[in-house]
Formats: sequence, C-alpha cells, structure tokens
Amino acid sequence: MFDDADAAIAKVQDDMRRARRRAERMGDLQRATATARGTAISRGRELAVQVDHSGWLTELRLTEAAMRRGPAGVARLILDTARLARRDLEQKLMAAASDILGEDDPALDGLRAQLEGTDR
Repeated sequence: MFDDADAAIAKVQDDMRRARRRAERMGDLQRATATARGTAISRGRELAVQVDHSGWLTELRLTEAAMRRGPAGVARLILDTARLARRDLEQKLMAAASDILGEDDPALDGLRAQLEGTDR
C-alpha cells in the first residue's frame, strides 16, 4: 500500500489532523443543526410552512384561497409544501456541514446519504 514507512506515517498524521479538526468543529455543527429551519411557500402563495431541524412542522400559515380548496385540497397543499420545506432544510443542513467541516470531509457523504434516505 505504501512504498515506505515515511509515507505511512504521513498518512496517519494527516488522518489524525483531520479527525482533530472535525472534533473541534462538531460543537459548531451541532449548534447549526439545532437551529436550522426549512421554509417553503406553495406555488400559488396560499400556504407557507416552516419545519424544525428534524423536519417537524413548526409553523403553518394558510390564506383564504387555500381554504377554498376544500379539505382534500388543503391536505395535499400542506403535505406538498411541507415536503418542499424539508428539502430546503436538507439543503441548509448540507451547506452548514460543508461550511463547518469543509467540502472534503468524508462525513459529508454520510450526511448526504442520510438526508437522501428521508421521506420526500
């Protein structure tokens, strides 16, 4: 794998530096994640939603136009717009992680896979 011991030592030292850097920044990432919110407004602007860092709906604003859609229409509008808000949240979480950890951090691949596995 390595041609010599110096290359192996350099690789281990680099891995250790990266691990130390990630550990130092985890508090920042946890704070950014805890305060992250996703928002979306429906196409017709009849509904606005906000979700918290875990994707739970925290705010819902309906207009009279939304109410004229009837129960099934309002339900669909809420679900579709909440899904858009979760996607917004995912983008914000990935951006925060990239900014805090750095674009080349392998932890981003795990976060990306986890977010892609969420209900869309």
